[in-house]
Amino acid sequence: MARIRIEGERVTLRPLLLDELDAMVASRRLNAVAEQDREKLRARIERSGLLENGRLDLAMDVDGARIGEIQTYVPSDRALPSDVYEIGIAIEDPSLRGRGYGSEAVRLLVDWLFDRERAARVHLATRESNAAMRAVAERLGFAAGGLVNDHGVEYILYALTRDVWLMRRRSR
Repeated sequence: MARIRIEGERVTLRPLLLDELDAMVASRRLNAVAEQDREKLRARIERSGLLENGRLDLAMDVDGARIGEIQTYVPSDRALPSDVYEIGIAIEDPSLRGRGYGSEAVRLLVDWLFDRERAARVHLATRESNAAMRAVAERLGFAAGGLVNDHGVEYILYALTRDVWLMRRRSR
């Protein structure tokens, strides 16, 4: 099975590489954490680029350099239909945020999910305090669905349906 690669104007989504493991560990501040966490990350890298069991992990590249990661997954609690996906994204270097890379990466992955996987709905959650990610979600047409408190941290849940995405895409 071919590994997934999605190319945009400035951002490329591609499989993670094993030689990126140390940098990924450092970005997560896992240095002093158990070796099992490092091994879990290694396993994610080894299956990255493949949509397996509803999960897909990809690197985000700009000008040939990895700036972060993006992933999608079908929620594991199975409380939602199998054609509902969630997205997570991280740009590691704060100086690279706010340049549109995250917006482009989310747009590329959402397009791929709706076109290739025939997703019915895509969710993303972000901290209420993350104004930049909230702006990305709202700019791309995600609708805020409410707040969730997790150990004292407020998260906003966003959702986007296939019909709304297709309608917005036609009007671009």
